[in-house]
Amino acid sequence: MVDDISHEGLRVLLHEEGVSFQRVKTWKASRDPDYAVEKARIEHLYAIADGEALSEPGEPEVVFRMDEFGPLDLQPHPCRQWAERGGRHKDPDREPRPRRRATYTRPHGVRHLLAAYDLSNDKLYGHVKKTKTRTKFQEFCRYLRTLHPIGPESRSCSTTSRRT
Repeated sequence: MVDDISHEGLRVLLHEEGVSFQRVKTWKASRDPDYAVEKARIEHLYAIADGEALSEPGEPEVVFRMDEFGPLDLQPHPCRQWAERGGRHKDPDREPRPRRRATYTRPHGVRHLLAAYDLSNDKLYGHVKKTKTRTKFQEFCRYLRTLHPIGPESRSCSTTSRRT
């Protein structure tokens, strides 16, 4: 037992025991008044997709997990920085790898990824778009809807979404 220990002393002690010294991100509780209901609904949809719960009439049998990501910086400019990495096992005769300068201009634009994971079929669907707008997102949702058409023998479909 110690009365006082510095951060460095604690890091060394943990390193000797094989434990990494890392900061832990704190989590904040949602302020949404319907959070518990929405969380229970999403957990129920995951249970349906995993086959742990049966879908009742009016509930979906197909569940998509949707997300959007962007902007993606697509600038594949071939040059010397794509060469072999340096380090302990590098070739001693090889000159050091040049530093790639930061760039804040996007002369060729950016792209946005709209993606959905079909939990029941274990498939990932994605569309890359030049812009991320409400109409593009709805267009992607309509595409997902076409994967499971409505009909007498078809299954209903639901999506769980998270915006980033």
